[in-house]
Amino acid sequence: MSAQTRSTAEIEERVRVIVGEVLWVAADDIEPGTQLIDYGLDSPTAIELTIQLEQAFAIEIPEDVAAQLNTVAEIVEYVRGES
Repeated sequence: MSAQTRSTAEIEERVRVIVGEVLWVAADDIEPGTQLIDYGLDSPTAIELTIQLEQAFAIEIPEDVAAQLNTVAEIVEYVRGES
């Protein structure tokens, strides 16, 4: 299912699941506005997170953009804009 046919809530839920898998945090514990570094995001996990998001949503996230996506809410907004 493309991001175009998904609601913002569905995209947010999928992003939270991906973030949780990459950072080993329960998806239900991830708040949309909390900085991902607060959940343990570092450079290697940022790369893995970007790859997982690109695959899940069939989009490309440039490095400079990925570096600016610091919360689930920001990722959701980007994914919605790319679809």
